[in-house]
Amino acid sequence: MLVNNENGTLELKDFGTQLYKGMLLDQLKQTDFYKEKYHNRWDVKTGYFWYYFKEVEIEGHELSLSLCFWGDRLHSIHMNTWKSTDAKDWNEWTEEREMQVFYRNNKFLTLILGMPPTRKKKTPYPSCTFTFSWGKVWSVYDPRSASSFMGISYDEKT
Repeated sequence: MLVNNENGTLELKDFGTQLYKGMLLDQLKQTDFYKEKYHNRWDVKTGYFWYYFKEVEIEGHELSLSLCFWGDRLHSIHMNTWKSTDAKDWNEWTEEREMQVFYRNNKFLTLILGMPPTRKKKTPYPSCTFTFSWGKVWSVYDPRSASSFMGISYDEKT
C-alpha cells in the first residue's frame, strides 16, 4: 500500500521516501523525492508553507503532491491524479470533466488504501472519506474552486 493504514505514512517506494505527520523539513530535503521532484514553495504568511512537487507515477497514475508544513513540520498532504485528457485551461473545463477527476481520485484512493470509503457525501459538495485512528484520507470536488483534489489530514492528537 502507498498509505500505511496503521499510521498514515505515505510511502514513495521509487524514491525510498516516507512522508509522515511531523516529518521535519530538513529530513524531507535530504530525500531523493525532494531532490528530484521539488518544484516550488509558497509561504502563506501564517506559519504554513506549501511545497509543490512535479508528478510521480504511482500504480499507473500520474500523481502530483503538495505538502503543507506548519513551521518546519509536515502537517498535511494534498494530492491529485492527472491525465492528458484533463482540462488544461478554462476553455476546456466543464463540471462534467472535473467530476471525472473526482471519480478517478476516489478509485485511486480505494486502490492504494485497499478498502472502500468509510463515508460518501453528495452535499454540500461531493466527497469521499476514509477514516483511520490517526486521521482521514479524503477526496472532494469543490465547485467554488472548480477543482477536485484529495489529501491526507492527520488528527492533532496523534
